[in-house]
Amino acid sequence: MITVVADEIEPWFKYIWEQFVRINSLDADYLLTAYFENNQINSADLILEYGNRQRYPHSLFIPMRKEFKTDDYVWIQGDLPVYRSTVDEDSNGNYDIFYNAFVHLSRLEEWEEEKAGRLTQSYSFKHLRKDKRIWEIPVVNYLFNELEEKIKAKCPAVSFGGREKPAIEFSHDVDYICKTAQLRFKQSAFHFFNSGKLLLRGEFWKSLSKFKSGFAFVFQNSDYWRFDYWDELERRFNIKSVYYFFARSYGSGGIKQFFIDPSYDISKNDRLKDKCRDLISRGNRLGIHGSYLSSEDGSLFRREKEILENAVGCKITKSRQHWLNYYEGKTPYILDSAGIEQDSTLGFNDISGFRSGIASAYNPYDHMNDKPFSHQEIPMVVMDSHLYDYSNGEDDMRWLFECFERVRKVEVSINWHQRVVSPDYGWHTEYERLVSKIKRTEQ
Repeated sequence: MITVVADEIEPWFKYIWEQFVRINSLDADYLLTAYFENNQINSADLILEYGNRQRYPHSLFIPMRKEFKTDDYVWIQGDLPVYRSTVDEDSNGNYDIFYNAFVHLSRLEEWEEEKAGRLTQSYSFKHLRKDKRIWEIPVVNYLFNELEEKIKAKCPAVSFGGREKPAIEFSHDVDYICKTAQLRFKQSAFHFFNSGKLLLRGEFWKSLSKFKSGFAFVFQNSDYWRFDYWDELERRFNIKSVYYFFARSYGSGGIKQFFIDPSYDISKNDRLKDKCRDLISRGNRLGIHGSYLSSEDGSLFRREKEILENAVGCKITKSRQHWLNYYEGKTPYILDSAGIEQDSTLGFNDISGFRSGIASAYNPYDHMNDKPFSHQEIPMVVMDSHLYDYSNGEDDMRWLFECFERVRKVEVSINWHQRVVSPDYGWHTEYERLVSKIKRTEQ
């Protein structure tokens, strides 16, 4: 029995404790209680105190230091950043594990920024944090591991679950099934932008190559119906994927909807509907790829979900928002109310990494109502455009495989768009190498 005692069992603390219990597979009964509740505390039990001072001489004491300053860290053992203000210098450098975990897992900085009218949306460069190392560290998992070790040191009889094989959601956003004018404009713009960046860095020949790619993308025609490639690859590696499909709902989206959202209409495309049923029959799953505007419009999202369910003939419980568009005060509420069970929107468009500081599925935190949302979030940690549109293929993803070795319950999503097999892109070779390396770690 573990008795967790504090001045007050606040909702955020209960949330973090319960996420820890589930993710680290704590196999023990526990009681959360406040000092003033007069519960009988058995001195034979493990007592975990969370407060300003230690009251039980043999307890496991975690100091309560609920304050933080962005990017002001103390690095523990070289790879675990904790907020300097959460360190208790009076107890030999002990620090507030719980509040550090909460700031990351609840994306508290993003929530507070959005309340102030500054939107992070899906870009790391808009985030308050400027220390890019943080995004490649599953901080919450490492904090939970520290807490587990402290508990076991105090009471070796307490057990936790064993290490599990990483659960990877291999996934594909189906944005385009044919090459449209909108895509020609958007992707060529990426090429020209990257060409300019390379030129400013003095890399003339790489810049010229990117410029030529942008020019060619505008004019060459390509086949984007590439489902057979993914089917063959998945059979070769014995994996299944989640395919996220867009469902067009005609409305007043205007120019933004025209340029940003996919152009196909699954409700009117019999070939695509047949392909969806074929994918399901092969053991794959389907999810809704919510339109850009549906991330803040609940009625639009529910309409799109209904259109997709009617088109493919099955219930849809998984989602990822197009462009990873996400509003802290709107999107998760929409997902909960629409019956979504798992979402994988919360990654960044411009870099790989752990946006919520975790490499495990978790329940996002509802800041308005001080409780967890009912749906789970599967962290989207790597996407094809991270490597090609933003970093020129320079990420070796060593950070991802390090987390496989250190995190007990890895559950993350990897996203390669269905069309990138086309010679327009040629991005599939890196995906093959990544999947091959993941499969080798399982042996």
